[in-house]
Amino acid sequence: MGETPTTMLESYSDADYAADCADRKSVTGGVICLNGTIVGWMCQKQASVPLSTMEAEFVAASLMASDLLGLEEILGEIGVCVVKPMMMHVYNQAAIKQIQGEDSSVRAKYIVVRLKYTKDYSQKEVTQVEYCESRLMRADILTKTFAAPRFIGLRKLISLV
Repeated sequence: MGETPTTMLESYSDADYAADCADRKSVTGGVICLNGTIVGWMCQKQASVPLSTMEAEFVAASLMASDLLGLEEILGEIGVCVVKPMMMHVYNQAAIKQIQGEDSSVRAKYIVVRLKYTKDYSQKEVTQVEYCESRLMRADILTKTFAAPRFIGLRKLISLV
């Protein structure tokens, strides 16, 4: 009989919608936490220009889901069982609805493929997406500039003090 998993693996994702003035591509920011400690992060320009904030946020969430699932697989290979579903903290309500299957207004084939990939794990209860209010979004520090008080608060939130 196997032990009850106690290892928590979760992701936080954010995107800056079309903030690059040159090409209007968004930047994905995300962190992965293992039992509350950041063990991975991402800050990279998205491959295509999004048509909406929802699309940029959805792409960010799906990129983090992929990393989350990869880390869960590595942990499994060394005998560490992860609590399911793994939480995906997302700020954008429309992106959450896409992942949960409540909306299907996507435009391009690659977005449809990402949607199927991300939704599949959510429906199998391997991952679970939940709203994360802006003040608690750990990935914000990777996609935006802030005044000193907010920046210091975010630094503390991700344990970089």
